[in-house]
Amino acid sequence: MIKKVLVLVLTLTFTVGAFGQSLEETLSNMLSDNATMYIQPMGDGMGALMNSGYYHRSRVHKMLGFDLSFKLMGLSVDDDSKFFEFALPTGDLEFNLNDVTDAYGDLGTLNIPFAEVYKDANTTVPTVSADKDEVGTIAVNDGNLIGLIESQLLSALTDALGDATAAGLAVDQLSGDITTAVGAIPDISIPGLGLHTMALPMPQFALGLPMGIELTLRGFPEYDFGEEIGVFSMYGGGARINIDQFIPIPLFPVDITAGAFYSQMAIGDIFSSSNTALSLQVGKSINLLVFGLGVYVDAGYETSTIDIKYDVPESAGLGVSEVEFNMETDPGLRLGAGLHLKLIPLTYLNVHAAQTPNNMVVTAGLGISLR
Repeated sequence: MIKKVLVLVLTLTFTVGAFGQSLEETLSNMLSDNATMYIQPMGDGMGALMNSGYYHRSRVHKMLGFDLSFKLMGLSVDDDSKFFEFALPTGDLEFNLNDVTDAYGDLGTLNIPFAEVYKDANTTVPTVSADKDEVGTIAVNDGNLIGLIESQLLSALTDALGDATAAGLAVDQLSGDITTAVGAIPDISIPGLGLHTMALPMPQFALGLPMGIELTLRGFPEYDFGEEIGVFSMYGGGARINIDQFIPIPLFPVDITAGAFYSQMAIGDIFSSSNTALSLQVGKSINLLVFGLGVYVDAGYETSTIDIKYDVPESAGLGVSEVEFNMETDPGLRLGAGLHLKLIPLTYLNVHAAQTPNNMVVTAGLGISLR
């Protein structure tokens, strides 16, 4: 999937016709900014998923207690994240008037601001999370461009011919060539990819250590999915510490635990994500001989950084061989609540829901747990 995203956004294939390399270079310069906004919902979502599911109750394991778990995190992308404002380049399109006609000597170059090229165009376009049938088209203002080119061409031909009437007739005769040249400038079309929901499975292991500390490790072995995707790797971990043990109140009624976690994901050599999370959990667990129940609330602060690097094929015609950029998801507060159930000895089920700065993440967990 990630390569399809990058192919669609980073290699926007333009037929530039008479406008030459300058248009290609200008368009390639704006790719990283718009690619960031296009992919942002995916980055926010993956960061939120990677920072989820590290624990399933507020209590830490006792010394050498452990759990072996399988977690599944999922989210639905908010409607506000399905569109963005496409950033047009701030430079000029260089239009060589001799590309319309070279019968009158050197007519010079017309510099047309891109704001004029796409004047009055609707720049609201889909992100990866918009429906697949959503296509945002930023249309070239043909009439505006033709008027600008004809005006400049009339001035240049008047100087060349020394006769405004003859120059006007020449411009009229060249109207078809002008329209053809303007037609070579591409509309910009951005499709949605229907990435409404995201899910992430995660096996992990937690172990109780001395002094009320719990160590957590998670991840998958590296796996090569072939040329289309590349080598996939994901790992992470962190630690929690029991805080209420330092509160000098006998039989303190709730468990208070603080944790810090780090994870990383890589898809081939084109996508990597680094994620950190700090968390505080407060709750209570009750364990009977067979049945166990725990409830908790938690608050945290999380950040994620995504690096994108992509080799642009020569067939894209962008004049660059590689596009590389970094994007950061919106850091911020995460608030959540969870439920822990033990229905069968040594096993547990849990459900947790959390609101991140951009997404609601739901985590379901199943595992074997001792002490």
